Amino acid sequence: MAQQPTANEPQVTASSAPTMLRRDATPTLFADGLLGGSIEAGVVRLELLARQLDPEIKSLSPAVVGRLMMPTEHFRTFVAALVDLSNKITVAKPQS
Repeated sequence: MAQQPTANEPQVTASSAPTMLRRDATPTLFADGLLGGSIEAGVVRLELLARQLDPEIKSLSPAVVGRLMMPTEHFRTFVAALVDLSNKITVAKPQS
């Protein structure tokens, strides 16, 4: 038997629940490297690689995991942002 709410408890009804929840459907992509790129019809296309287990040879081998495509007019800005981000990476110096 369900308990009846008391007068001091807030009432929640189906109409007060959000009708649409926003969910981030953007996929997360991990890449170890770049296979190559091309420029065709005003679009830059980059093929991204990641090392994955190849069951046939029971070893890791590169596989295309995604393609990044963008208009050429935005590519320079994209590369500049990558260079800026790359400059923030601290590389450990080897011990001598």
